[in-house]
Order: sequence, then structure tokens, then C-alpha cells
Amino acid sequence: MSFLLSWQQKFRALIALTLISLMLMAAASLWASHSVSSALQARERAAAYASASTELMNHWWRQNALRQQITPDLQQAFNEGLGDLQELVGQLLTQAQALEDDATVQHAQQIQTVLLEELAQQRQWLNLNQALGLTPFEGQRKALSEKGKALEAISFDLIKPFIAGSLSSQRDYLSTFDPAFAQMTLTAIGKLQEQITDLEWQDTPIGKNVQGYAQAFADANGSIERINATNQRLRQLGEQLQTRIDEQAQALQSGLLLRRTQEAEQARLSALWMMGLSFLAVAALLCFTLLQASRTLVSRLRNVIQLLSQVASGDLTGKLPVGSNPNDEFNQLADAANRMIQGIGGIVAEVVRANGELGRLHNHLGDAMRQLGDNSTQVEMQTEQAASASHQISATLNDMAQRTAEVGSATTSAYDAARNGGEVIAASVDSMSRLAQLIQDTHSQVDALGQSSARVNGIVDVINSLADQTNLLALNAAIEAARAGEAGRGFSVVADEVRSLAQKTVAATTDISAIVGEFQQQTRHMHQLMSNGLNLAADSERHAAQVADAITSITSAMERLTGEMNQVVVAIEEVSTTTEDIADKMETIHVHTGQSKELRHTLGDHTEGLSSQVDALGRSASQFRLA
Repeated sequence: MSFLLSWQQKFRALIALTLISLMLMAAASLWASHSVSSALQARERAAAYASASTELMNHWWRQNALRQQITPDLQQAFNEGLGDLQELVGQLLTQAQALEDDATVQHAQQIQTVLLEELAQQRQWLNLNQALGLTPFEGQRKALSEKGKALEAISFDLIKPFIAGSLSSQRDYLSTFDPAFAQMTLTAIGKLQEQITDLEWQDTPIGKNVQGYAQAFADANGSIERINATNQRLRQLGEQLQTRIDEQAQALQSGLLLRRTQEAEQARLSALWMMGLSFLAVAALLCFTLLQASRTLVSRLRNVIQLLSQVASGDLTGKLPVGSNPNDEFNQLADAANRMIQGIGGIVAEVVRANGELGRLHNHLGDAMRQLGDNSTQVEMQTEQAASASHQISATLNDMAQRTAEVGSATTSAYDAARNGGEVIAASVDSMSRLAQLIQDTHSQVDALGQSSARVNGIVDVINSLADQTNLLALNAAIEAARAGEAGRGFSVVADEVRSLAQKTVAATTDISAIVGEFQQQTRHMHQLMSNGLNLAADSERHAAQVADAITSITSAMERLTGEMNQVVVAIEEVSTTTEDIADKMETIHVHTGQSKELRHTLGDHTEGLSSQVDALGRSASQFRLA
């Protein structure tokens, strides 16, 4: 199906196509920005989750260190630390679920299960230590100390060695929680009770003191055994928690973080390809459309110029080709021009035919005038010359009026074309302004993206600083553990693990910094491209404005020219009126020459007029070549 459109409709369609193309480019740019932003946000969420895991582990280490040095003054801080750990592990699971990664959610659930059980064991450990007594003046320690002092007050030599042995082992046991000292204390208490039984002192104050001491030690021993069991379970849960955290860190580095980084890079590449292809497609389409339009316009204008040149040279045989599109302005112009040339050709042919008739009439009049030529020759000659001059002036003025009218018509057509051109240029200037504004908005978005990258670098620096501080703390902890000797060996291993985790954190943040640096470099490149595009758009807008000013000047000049041509037409009409007055005066002279020569003067005037008209028409008609 073919569309028969006018050139005005074609240019409007071209403007609409340009706007749609710009909208498509804007949509492609927005889609690319959204894709890159989504990928970067996903990577940031994964990095934030890894940071939260590290923060959880650091808090757990601080909680364990606080448990090793628990005192009554630190009980509230210890309980608050347990609450913070429980809150952190809940937040960790929430962040893992937000990542929408099944493996990460599974690791987070495992960490939560282990840590919640570990927190319950720590609360049980605190309750057992509170029951035992965090100082020698609290709980079961106080009761055992009081019973021990009662035994020390006994001065019987038979049982004093047993009392001294049990009290010594009991003190060692309370300070070390070593089951060997507990066994030694129980053995000494058993021997003390056998001695009391042998002496039959069970119902004496000494026997009751021994029995109370045995019961107090049994209560304390039960609490210590449960504390030891709890400590053993806490060590197992701690090892499991560290294992889960390490497995999760490895899985994040080799799995989720790697995928998010690859997705971000793929989104960036896809965005660049989409924007590049959109630009190339739009540019190719516009170039092709404008080239075809300009080629067609130039071809049709050349045909019009060639035809007008032929008409100006007197050749009325040429015609403009008329296409099949009735809405095309050039087809309408060709049809009107062909009809105009055809009408002019008919008029010229009629003039030639009439000129032949006038020639024959002139011959008849010449014969009559020769018969009357003997009378008043001199007067007739002067009158004939005056009449001939008047008619020549009249003919010339008529021809000038006709040509002036044609020039005025051409001037009006040129003025209309210049005005239409000005409107098209004004629309182009408006389109270039909107294009410049669109590039400016994209330029602002690229600047905002560079600022976001700078903030990411700041966060990475903070993480590096925290990792360095963690490494330093781990080194100090290792030094303190080395000073503690055998008792601090386990803590030294923990410090080494913390330092290893800190070094891994530094390595990870270094990789992130490198990626962000590359992203910033690409952002700066895009910033430069946008700046160049903005400059080019500004130049194009300025040039289009200059063209619009030039078209406006041409339109004003054409208006002035039209006014001048109208004045010329009026002046020619006035001169023609004056010439007619001169002719009337010549007729008056003929009347006053005498009644006898009236017929001769009249015939002479008509003969000379016919001769002038024949000559003028002959000269004018000889300039035209008819089909």
C-alpha cells in the first residue's frame, strides 16, 4: 500500500520519526542505567551481607573474651552482648533472604541455628556461674568458704591432716576447675568422714561441720561439672560456628559475590551495546531519510529551474513531468506551470495570426495612402511620426506591465517558499534544543553515577581500616596469648584465625576497589562523550538559528521587493494614462489641420498604427518558439 503524501506531510512525518527515534534512544539509555544500577545494588547487598557476617563474628569473639573475664560488674554487659548477638543473627538471616540465593540462605540458617544454641549455652553458663558465685563472697563459693573456715577452726590432730588436704584440694579445684583436684578433695572428705565415723562424732558439732562441708562441696562440685560440660559444649559450638562462617565466606567469594560482579559487568556491557546500537540505528535511519529527501528536492528544483530558463529564453515547448501523487506540491507546481506555458503559447499563436491579418490590412491602407500622398506631405509625415511614437510608447508600457505582473507573481511564490523554509528551520531549531536538553540530563545522570562510585570507595576505605584494626587487635591478642604460655595457646589459635580473616577482608576490599576504579574510569569516559555530544548539539543549534535568521532576512527582503513591484506597476499605469492623453491631443491636431485632409490624416494614423503594431507584434512573436 502506497501513501500519497505532500512534502509538508513528509516533513512532519520526518520530524515525528526524529522525535520517536530520540525517545527510543532515551528509553534505551534509561533501560541501560536501570540494568547497571540493579546489578550494582545486588553486588552491594552481597558485599553488605559479607560485612554483616564479619561483624557478627567479631562481636562473637568479643563476647567470648568477655566471658573469660566475667565479674559481677560485667554481668549486664554480658547479657546485652548476648541480646546484640541474637539481634545480629536475625538481621543476617533477613539480609540473606533479601539476596534471593538458596545457598546463602541455607548458610545463614545454619549459622543462626548454631549461634542460637551457643547463646542458650552461654546464658546457662552464666546462670551456673552465678549459682556457684562469681567471687568467693557469693553463692556456693561463699557457703563452701564458710564451711571450710569452720573446719579450719577444729584443732584435733587426728582429723587435722584430712581437713588440711581437703581444703587445699578444694581451693585448687575452685581456681582451676580441674576434675583431678575434685577427686582429691572427695577422697580427703571421704577419709575425714571415715575418721569421724570411727570416732563416733557424727552427732557432734565437728561431725555436723564435716557433713555440712561435704554437702557444700558436693553442691559446688555439681555446678562446676555442669560448667565444665557447658564449656565443652561452647567450644564445640564455637568450632562449628567458625566452620560455618568460613564455609559461607568461601561460598560468597566463589559464588554469590563472583556472580553479582559478573552480572554487573554483563549489565554494563549490555547497556553500552544497547546505547551504541540505538544511536547507530537512529543515525543511519535519519541520514538515509534526509539524503533521499534532499536528492528528490534538488532533482525537482533543477527541473523547475531548467523549465523557467527555457521560458525566459522564449522556448514554450518544454514541460515539467507530473507524477502520480496529486498531494505532492512539486506535482501541483508542474501541472500549474504546464498549464501556464500552454496558455501563454496559445496567446502568442493568436497574436501571430492577428499580426498576419494586420499585415494584410496594412497593405490595403498603404495603397489608399499612396493615392492621397500628394497632399500635405510634410504635415502627414510629422503627424505620422508623432502617432507612431505614441503607439510605440503605449505598446512598450503594456509589455512592461505584463512582465512586471509576472515578476510580482514570481516574487510572491518565492516569498511563500522562504516563509515555509523559515518554519521548517524553526522546527529544526526546537528539535536541536530538546536534543541538547536530553544530552544535558544524561550528562547529569553520569555525574551522579560517578559520585556514587566515589562513595563506594569511601565505604571500601572504611572496611580496610576496620580490617587493619582487626589485624592489629589479633596480633596483640596473639602476643598476650604467648605471654600466657600453655593456658593461652587456644586463644593464640583464635587470634591467628582472626588475623587471617582480616587479611582476607583486606584482599576482598582491594578487589572491590579495583572494580570500582575501573567503573569510575568508564564513567569518566562516558562523561567526556556526553560533553562532546553536548558541544556538538550546541553548535548545531547555533548554526540552525543562524540559518533561521538568514531565512527571516530573505523573507523581509521579498516583502520589500513585492512592495516595490507594486509601486512599479502603479507608475507604469500612470505613464500609460499620460501616453493616452498625448494620443488624444494628436487627434485634436488632426481635426485642426482642415476638413479637406481629415480623411487622409485618419487613414495615415491608422496605417502607421497598424504598421507599428505589426512590427511590434512581429518582433515579440519572433522571440517565442511554439510547440
